[in-house]
Amino acid sequence: MSSIGSLVSAACARQDAAKYRRNYLDQDEFVVVEDFLPADVLKQWDTQFEQLRPHVHRNFIPKHKKGGSVAYSEVRQMAPTITDVYHDPAFINFLQQIVEARINECPDSDPHRCALYSYTEEGDHIGWHYDTSYYKDRRWTVLAGFQDRSSSRLLCELHTRNPGHEIVKLELQIKPGMLVIFNGDKVRHCVTPVKAGESRHIVSMQYVTNGDMNPFMRFVSNMKDAIAYFGFKGVFTKSRASSQKTVANS
Repeated sequence: MSSIGSLVSAACARQDAAKYRRNYLDQDEFVVVEDFLPADVLKQWDTQFEQLRPHVHRNFIPKHKKGGSVAYSEVRQMAPTITDVYHDPAFINFLQQIVEARINECPDSDPHRCALYSYTEEGDHIGWHYDTSYYKDRRWTVLAGFQDRSSSRLLCELHTRNPGHEIVKLELQIKPGMLVIFNGDKVRHCVTPVKAGESRHIVSMQYVTNGDMNPFMRFVSNMKDAIAYFGFKGVFTKSRASSQKTVANS
């Protein structure tokens, strides 16, 4: 089976980045890339996903969010073909051509940098929100379709922060292999509930122009992640270990 790097490089070479750049600008920093990930990549994800299933952390915030999440550290350890896409230089270069910014991976301490989100129980969903950046500059969300056996949909509202511009509403099924790329501070979105017997698994990747964050905002971000996504142990233990590793290597 071909390596992730060669498969992703070939996928990038097939794309018309200039076309997606135009669409991205027209839609206020939002664009969909159909059928980006090859079937061979998704097959490898399917295989390694079985190692991740026991590590899905369930979370529930009344009237806002219900579902499961796996943080970057576990994804990297048990499903490295997923994080290999996140780190791939050709993939990052493709994204840079679309957003026309020198984007970087999020710091090691960020559990969202490449995470798995699972909607497997009746009513799993997430309410309307922005992917607000706590970093000192811009952050982008890249959603990669993985497994979807559900009627759940991603609902988006574009141009919500452009005074005088009509809000554009979209309803998307993020099919396996599809990419959705957007500036999280601009696109208001939600995920509609899954029904009984349905399941939806999606990979979320985050990129930034500046990985700096002031200490107070780091605390706010960690608390949000602990409560709404990965649990206190999953956030603060991993964050502490990452900080110690950074000090040791400096």
